Amino acid sequence: LAQVHLGTSPYWAQGRQSCAFGRILGFSACSRAQRQLSSRMAVIGHWLGAFPVCYFVPQASVALLCKLSMMSDALLGVLVLFRVETATIFPWYMPKPYAATEETIARWKSSGEWLPSGPVMDQAPGDPGFEGYSALWPVYLDAPYSHTVELMAILGILLIAYMRFRYHISEGYCIGIMFAIISHPVMDMFFHDANFLMGNRAVSRCCFHFWQTPWMGPISFALEVLMAYAGYAMWMSTRVPVNSDTETTTSIAYYKKMFWMLAIQHNMASFYLANPFMIWAFYKWAPQLQFFTPAAYFSFVLLAIVIWSWTLALYPLHKIEGLTKLKKPCCPEVDGYAVAP
Repeated sequence: LAQVHLGTSPYWAQGRQSCAFGRILGFSACSRAQRQLSSRMAVIGHWLGAFPVCYFVPQASVALLCKLSMMSDALLGVLVLFRVETATIFPWYMPKPYAATEETIARWKSSGEWLPSGPVMDQAPGDPGFEGYSALWPVYLDAPYSHTVELMAILGILLIAYMRFRYHISEGYCIGIMFAIISHPVMDMFFHDANFLMGNRAVSRCCFHFWQTPWMGPISFALEVLMAYAGYAMWMSTRVPVNSDTETTTSIAYYKKMFWMLAIQHNMASFYLANPFMIWAFYKWAPQLQFFTPAAYFSFVLLAIVIWSWTLALYPLHKIEGLTKLKKPCCPEVDGYAVAP
């Protein structure tokens, strides 16, 4: 598996070695793309937009806010199935992209949805120095609705209006809902491309390119776990078991273990391991299927199922919420916070 690649990018010195399998997982020392490497989305790191809210707004439901912090990805799963949003790939190990990728790029260029220059420029096959993205997430993404601050804010306002009218939630809870739901596209502007406004992918896209840097595979994995755990620890620091029964404490420990097992072994592993492996495997043994392009609708169905399955980790979180209570309730509303979903 080990191969020698001569780095050509000014980001690193010439002649550095890298491992081919490491490149497949996105852990490469030297990518073949000079400017852009990959667009990698956060997975459990998005819970940082939910757990701390429940620390400062104790009447808020942590399960609900975690769902809201994942709303953009859940909506992406729906919209790709209806072909409203799409994605296509060009990993570094392919000598040329799939025909469906070339057709998608051509369509974006003809419709004014392509950015040929600027800090978040798009790069096409054949551009100088660009020979594909690193393989953790070698994707051209068009998510002009699900990953926009504008649409998430609209959905947040609608939910706040319902919760305010139906459950009379506090102003702090309202702010927490809005923070959680818009945190996803805002956070993704640091992780990968996301937009402020709906519509043309080339108009209000923003990206700080943190994860478009070599060696970010293992670092990004650790960062996401740290982000999720930091928020989780903040929330748990405010809670104690509802009683001192052995059964209650045993159940809490059981659901804590289940939560982190699902978060790491399913959510994170499906993205950081299964995703790049499947892209490589389909290219290796079934390139005619053009996996993870508009020509392979089944791959979008699989993407949607995997994204939606990430919410399974919230079930044990919901159980923990029911088995614990606040250490120091600060008002009558907090005592009865669980009435609101």
